[in-house]
Amino acid sequence: MDENVKSPNQDEALAAIRRRQIFLAACRVLASKSFHQATVKEIAVEAGIAAGSIYLYLRSKDEILLLLAESMVGELAESFPEIRQKAEGDPRRELLGIMRAALDVIDRYREAFAVLNHEVRYLGRRQQYRAPLNQILEPYLSALGNVLERGRDQGLMTFADVNSVIEAVHMLCSGWASGTGILLHTEKETYWQEIASIIEGRFLQTANPSS
Repeated sequence: MDENVKSPNQDEALAAIRRRQIFLAACRVLASKSFHQATVKEIAVEAGIAAGSIYLYLRSKDEILLLLAESMVGELAESFPEIRQKAEGDPRRELLGIMRAALDVIDRYREAFAVLNHEVRYLGRRQQYRAPLNQILEPYLSALGNVLERGRDQGLMTFADVNSVIEAVHMLCSGWASGTGILLHTEKETYWQEIASIIEGRFLQTANPSS
């Protein structure tokens, strides 16, 4: 076999490396610019690849948003088996584990996540991106839905509509990125303790009757 001819596996590996480079470059660029201010060229330059070459891996600028979602959800999903193992069958512990892992991913790419969280509604309204976006988000949403349903089945959680709870849980985690103004002087651990308190029911305390 000609040593200069790449195998399909080599092509896939190179594409994965390039997409990772583009993802990290986009995160750095979006740390100081909005998605609409950023250009494909500067993201390519930041990634260390030729501007035209970026279209070998992405068909349009909008697909950068899909790449952000795919990369972040992919990192989060890698932690799910370990989270489930540590939960030892307790869906409450598993839910908190997923939320903590989500918060850590959001913190790792905080500015880029804020951009993605804002722009994802735009993608969801466009027919060509709706199905790919849903497919990307499915592992995260399914993990939350599964643990919530198991919690309800075991009598450990009480709610009427699982989709509403999934959205509420996600919003608690994503608040770490979207609330950067009010949270400017708040540490991540402090934020985590407060949202965990809400989930665990410690936020609203029942007053003790007077003796």
